[in-house]
Amino acid sequence: MKNRVDYSNISCVEQLNEEFNLTPATLVEKKDELKKLEDKDKESHDEKNEADKVVNPDKFNVVYADQSTKELKNIFKHIIVFTNDRDPKNNKTLKNIIEAIDDLKKKHADIVPELHVFVAADMVADDREEVIELTDGDEKMTIKNESNLDTLVFSRLGVQGEDQCEHIVKLLQDRGFLVLNPVQYAALASDKYDTACLLEKGEVPQPRFCLMTKDILYDEKVFNESMKQVYPEWSEKDTDKNEQLQFVMKILDGHGGTGVSLLDGKRIIAVLQTIFAIDPERRLILQKKEEADGGDIRVHVLTLRNKQVILACMKRVKISGDFRSNVSLGATAEPVKLTPEQEQIALKTAQLSHLPWCAVDIMPLVKGSNKELGDNVVLEINASPGTDGISDVIKENFISILLNELDDPSEFMLQDKTAGFIESVNIKFEDGIEKTFLAKLDTGNSTFASTLEVGEFTESDGKVTFKVDGKEMTFDKVRDINAVAGENTYKRPVIQVRELTLGLRKIKSPYIAIVKSREKKTTNMLLNRDTLAKLGYVVHPNNGHMLTDEMQKVKII
Repeated sequence: MKNRVDYSNISCVEQLNEEFNLTPATLVEKKDELKKLEDKDKESHDEKNEADKVVNPDKFNVVYADQSTKELKNIFKHIIVFTNDRDPKNNKTLKNIIEAIDDLKKKHADIVPELHVFVAADMVADDREEVIELTDGDEKMTIKNESNLDTLVFSRLGVQGEDQCEHIVKLLQDRGFLVLNPVQYAALASDKYDTACLLEKGEVPQPRFCLMTKDILYDEKVFNESMKQVYPEWSEKDTDKNEQLQFVMKILDGHGGTGVSLLDGKRIIAVLQTIFAIDPERRLILQKKEEADGGDIRVHVLTLRNKQVILACMKRVKISGDFRSNVSLGATAEPVKLTPEQEQIALKTAQLSHLPWCAVDIMPLVKGSNKELGDNVVLEINASPGTDGISDVIKENFISILLNELDDPSEFMLQDKTAGFIESVNIKFEDGIEKTFLAKLDTGNSTFASTLEVGEFTESDGKVTFKVDGKEMTFDKVRDINAVAGENTYKRPVIQVRELTLGLRKIKSPYIAIVKSREKKTTNMLLNRDTLAKLGYVVHPNNGHMLTDEMQKVKII
C-alpha cells in the first residue's frame, strides 16, 4: 500500500505548496507578469484623466464652470420637475428652467427638451415594470422608452414629506435617471442636525452645536452637558454669566431663514420651555453665535463621478437690524471671489453631502475671532437652492450653466441597483446593428475595457473589422490591452461601440476589447468594473438574471 500523506499539520495552501514543493516557478513568474501588465493598463487608463487629478491628495482640484452662455449645450430630451407651484411667476427656479429651454430654441440647439412640470402634493403614478405613468391631474407623462441618457429630473423642496411623490422620484432614480437631488440625500441635507453631524464627521469647520428636545431640556445633567457642547464656559448655577452667551436656535427643517432665532443664555431656558409646551415633539438645534464678517457666501457646486465644478457663487449681505442674510427675506446679493480656503470647504462639503447639485452656505468670520475654526464656517447645505438670486448676480441664466456642465451621462452618479452576476446585455454597434449577448458581471475586473467575443476579425491600419449577424463593420482601434490566459499573454484590440444597455440603464461609447472566442467560458462577454460603475449596478454574488430574462450563450463560431 502506498504511503498516505499526513495533512494534519497543514493549515493553509501556502504551507502545502512549501511542504510538497507544489508551486512551479513559472506560475509565480506568470502571476508577477500579470500584475505588471494590469498595473500598466491601469496607469494607461488613468492617463486620460490626468488633467483632472489633484496633485495634493489632501486638496480638491478647483474648477469653475464657464459662465458664458453664448454657446448652449443640452443632452436631455426630457426635463421633469416636481415642485409645489407650477406658476413661474411665483416659482423663480421653474421660470429659469423655462427660459433656459426657450434660449435653446432660439439658438437652434440640436436637442430642445420637453418640459414636464408636476405638483408634488397631487402626484399619482402607475408603475408597470418598464412603463411608468405620471399624473398630477393636469400634467400627464408616460415613461417607456426614455432612458438615463436623455432624461433629467428636478426634485424640488415641495417633494419632501409627500410620500407618493417621494416614491415616484425613487422609481425614477431606480430607472437610472439623474435626479437633482436624490430623495435620501436631500432629506439629510434638509435636517440641520443631521447635516451638522455629517460636517462634524467630515471635519468641516462649523459653529459648535447641540440637539435640543423636551427630554433633554428637563434632564438637568444632560441639558447642561449639551449646553457645554456649544459653550464650554456655560454656567450651571450663575445664569447671569450666561447672558453674554449668544445662541442661534433653528428648527431642523426650516429654509429661507424661517424658524431661526437669536437668544442669549439667560433667557434661552424660558423660550425652550414655551416652545416645548406648544409642541412637545419639536426638535431644535442650538449653535454658537459666531462673529460674522458681513453676511455669508452661497456656493453652488456640481459633484459627479469624476468631476466637481463650482458653478457660481454670491455674497449675501445681511438685512439691517437682522442677523440673517437670506435673499428670500430681503437681503441683497453681490458677486464675490472665493478665497482658496472657501473653495476647499465648499468642494469638501458638497462631496460629503452626496448631492449632485447643492448650495453650500459659508460664513466668513471676523479675523481672529475664533482660532479654533479659522476664518470660515459652514452654516448649512441646501439641496433645493433657488436660482433666481444667483442668476441676477452672475448676469446669466444659472440653469443654462448647469445644463452646459451636464454633458456626459457616464459622469452621472446613479442610484445603486442590484444586478445578477450573469445578465443579458444589448450592444448597439452602429445605428441599425445591435445584438444581445450573455455577459458575466465581474467587479474584480479592473482592466481598461470589457471583453466581447466576435468570432473572426482583422486588424489593419488602426482599424478592426468583424461581422455581426453577417453584417460587416469596421471600427477605429482605440488601443491594445494585454491579457494573460494560462501561460500565454495576448494583445487585444479595443474599440468603442455606440451604446450598451443592461436592464433599463444605458451608457454611451463603452470601451470593448475584442476576442475571437471565449469557447471555454460560459458567457460571450465580461463586463469590467468601470462599466458597472457607470451603470450604477451592484453585483449579487449568487443570483443571476435579476434584471434581464434568462438566455443561453450566443453561438459566435
